[in-house]
Amino acid sequence: MLMHPGHSLVELHLDFGQLFVVNLNPMPMLTSLTLQLTILEDEHLKELNTWFPNLQVLNLVDVRELKDPKIHLRNLQTCHVVVYDYPPSLSLITPNLITLKIECFVPVAIHVEAPMLSDFHLSLNTLKHAVAFSPKTFEKLKTLWLGFLYTDSLLSEFPTTKTVETLTLDSRNQEPRDARDSKLTIRKVFTVFQNVNWEILDGRKGLKTICAYLDLVDPSLTFSSVCRVLDQCVGLINVSLLIHGDVADTESRIFMSKFMTRWPGLKWRWRIWNDDIEDS
Repeated sequence: MLMHPGHSLVELHLDFGQLFVVNLNPMPMLTSLTLQLTILEDEHLKELNTWFPNLQVLNLVDVRELKDPKIHLRNLQTCHVVVYDYPPSLSLITPNLITLKIECFVPVAIHVEAPMLSDFHLSLNTLKHAVAFSPKTFEKLKTLWLGFLYTDSLLSEFPTTKTVETLTLDSRNQEPRDARDSKLTIRKVFTVFQNVNWEILDGRKGLKTICAYLDLVDPSLTFSSVCRVLDQCVGLINVSLLIHGDVADTESRIFMSKFMTRWPGLKWRWRIWNDDIEDS
């Protein structure tokens, strides 16, 4: 597909096509580009800075034919990348990026340099991932969502981060091949995110919001495990507990009442979640 759109185009959404930027006149007004199930070669991805110099929003959803994609966009502020194909690596060097969401369903080596990043959502569906971050990537990070069964190994790749206020660790849609692989080292969480260091409880601001997805296979063990975490988060304000829909309503209410009695000063939110949908 050879494109010759007008100079005044602000937003472009392309599905099931092929994007070429050869002989394309620069489009300084375009601020949002979405490519879904689209063929895009590396050489054309590299030219996005030239042809769309003021691009602020980029969505790449299952884009094909990329071999070693490098996203180097100076003005990009929001980026969403969904990878189903098999590029060996994904590189983002984005000096003004604020919001980043990456979802990988195949093994990919990910490299991110984004010093202004504030909101980061990372979902990995296989164990064979390599993640590298610039030390400056998380200097302004406020919200972090990690969807990965082997969270402890992923945290090992993170530099020490002191700015995160909202942290979500999510592995609810995955099952470990070995139960030992699914253990989350809570000490590692507080080591990486030092605002909630459990060894120096001096009243400093820590995480403000915690969200947990619970199965309640063993309610007593689940309660004690969550309590150990909550006891260490000295700046906590909001707690959301999402209980699986298979759990009886009466059991869920009893479970929640124990938390609300123990921590009456927190703002509690109780919801139901299932494997495919969440209900309020």
